Amino acid sequence: MISAGCGGCSNNSESYPPTFTYAPRTDWLVIELPKDVPTRREPNGELEEGIRRINDRGGKVLDPLTVPDDLRDELNAFLRDTFGTPAAPTVAGDDEMRSLAASLALTDDNLSAGSRLFRARCQECHGPNGDGRGPTAPWLTPHPRDYRQGGFKFTSTRRKPTRADLFRTLTYGLPTTSMPSFAMRTEEERNRLIDYVIFLSLRGRTEFDVLRTLLVHGTDGLEGSVASDAAQMLKKELRAWKQAESEVVPAAEPVYGEDSPEYAESIRRGHNLFLDAKGAACATCHTNYGRDGKLQYDAWGTLVQPANLTEVKRKAGDSPADLYRRIRCGIPPSNMSVPIGLSDAQVWDVVHFIKALPYPDRLPEDVRGRVYPEAK
Repeated sequence: MISAGCGGCSNNSESYPPTFTYAPRTDWLVIELPKDVPTRREPNGELEEGIRRINDRGGKVLDPLTVPDDLRDELNAFLRDTFGTPAAPTVAGDDEMRSLAASLALTDDNLSAGSRLFRARCQECHGPNGDGRGPTAPWLTPHPRDYRQGGFKFTSTRRKPTRADLFRTLTYGLPTTSMPSFAMRTEEERNRLIDYVIFLSLRGRTEFDVLRTLLVHGTDGLEGSVASDAAQMLKKELRAWKQAESEVVPAAEPVYGEDSPEYAESIRRGHNLFLDAKGAACATCHTNYGRDGKLQYDAWGTLVQPANLTEVKRKAGDSPADLYRRIRCGIPPSNMSVPIGLSDAQVWDVVHFIKALPYPDRLPEDVRGRVYPEAK
C-alpha cells in the first residue's frame, strides 16, 4: 500500500489473498439530507459519527444491520456469486449481464490486473471495497471518493462519467485534495484502474440500492426476490455506464481573442449572470465569489464547501471545455444544479468570467472593482 499523496509510487502489485473477501456494508445509508446544515465541519476522524448525526438534524440515515439476517444473507450471496473476490473479481450472470460487462472492458483479466494495481496504489484511501474508508480516509478533507453509490462529481455527461473523464482524473489528480496525479503510471495501468473503479461502483451501487429498498420499504419494495431485484439493478447500472459514452456534452467555444473587446464584454456578461439569481445564480452558493461559501451536505452525507473561485487551483481542471461542462452538467452529488434557461452563449460568458476570475489583471476594470475592491 502507499501513503496518501504518494501518487501511486509503490511497485507492489501482488494480488489480494485468495481468502480475502469484500466486506458487507455496515456504514449507514443516507436516505434524506437535512436542511439544517452545520456551520463547521465535523471533527477529523469522525466520518461515521458525522453521518449518523444527520438524523439529529432532520435528515434520515439508516443502519443496514437492521435488515433481517436472511435478507442480508441472500444479498451477500448474490454479491459474492456475481462479483467474486478481490483476488478474483468478475461480473457473472446471464448473457445480457456478461455482454454489457464485456462492452465496458470489464473482463476477468482486466479486473484482476486492476485489482492488483488498486491494492498497491489506491486502497489506503479508498478502501478495498471502494467505500472511501481506507485507513487514512477519516483524517482527510475532503474525504476520498466512495464509489458505491455510483455517483461521480466531475463528468462530461449529465449521468455517469465516461472513461475519458476518469482517465483525466487519474492523470491529473484533483488539486486542493489528497488525490494525486497518476501520470507516472502507464496508460495501460490507468485503464485497468478505471476498469476496477467501475467494477467497484457497480458492486457497491447494487448493494446500496437493495439495502435502501429493504430499509425504506421492506420486502414490499421488492418486485421479486432479493437476488432477482439485485440483478435488475446491476443491469440498469451497466446500461447507464455504457450509455454515458454516447452522451458527452459538446463544448464548442466561441472564437474571441483574449485581448479583444468582445472577450471583455463576454466576461462582463458572465459576471452579471454569475450574480443574477435568475441567471446562472452561481453566487447563491459561491458567496463572495466563493470566498465565503457556506457548508452543505453532499450525496454521501459529508460536509463540503463550494469552491473559492478566486483561487488559481481548480479541483477538476480549468480548461474552457471542463468549465463549460461543469456548468452544463452540474455536479449533482454536491448539489450543484444545472442553470435553467441559459443559452450556450451565456454559459460561455460565465466560463470566460470564471476563467479570468483568479487574475485581477484579466478582468475588465469595472468588473475588477467589484471582485477586488481593495485593488481600486
